[in-house]
Amino acid sequence: MLLRLVFMAAWLAFVAACSEQIGGEPAAPAPAPQELAEEEPSAPEEPPVFVQSERPSATERQASIDWEAARTDLASTPGNASPESFQIQSGEQAPPVPVLLPSGIVQPAGADNQPLFRQLQDGYFAHYPGVSYDITVSGTNEAFSIGGEAEDTSVARYQATATGAIVSLSRYGAGYMVEFECKDLPGEDGGECIDEDEALEVAQNLVIAGSR
Repeated sequence: MLLRLVFMAAWLAFVAACSEQIGGEPAAPAPAPQELAEEEPSAPEEPPVFVQSERPSATERQASIDWEAARTDLASTPGNASPESFQIQSGEQAPPVPVLLPSGIVQPAGADNQPLFRQLQDGYFAHYPGVSYDITVSGTNEAFSIGGEAEDTSVARYQATATGAIVSLSRYGAGYMVEFECKDLPGEDGGECIDEDEALEVAQNLVIAGSR
């Protein structure tokens, strides 16, 4: 019995040795799972560039004054058509625009405020207290052009305001504005203090009272 067990153990050892000699080459180790290549994050798309459309820009320039025409008109103005007398400088000391003033202004009886004239660096203004409304006339040698084209002010333009009205116009190349300020707010006591026809008539009948 013991001999049989020894024989079996030897046989098993022999078979194991033969298996190692005869067996095929050991299988190659399984390849490591291929690592996924890390993709570089793509750069965010640039937002579309906003190109602002070109808009006409307003530029300021000095108006070209026709002084010869202004002097001619001043010389031919009748004496009785001359407006309120102010101390208006002459020559190079005169305002940089021909001075236009309203004529036939009715002053309120016993008014404390008197007409006022003041020369400015770019023009002048004159203020007239009135019965129903005050009038302020201003002139300037500053002109505005839009998109390279000069603003057309050759025709008097009327505009109603919260306190009265404004008429703008051009003469001799200078710009003028006539402002009407109601004593009572428009709409009170039966309506506005001045209508378009009256405002335009005052502005169009301005009289030249001074020139270089």
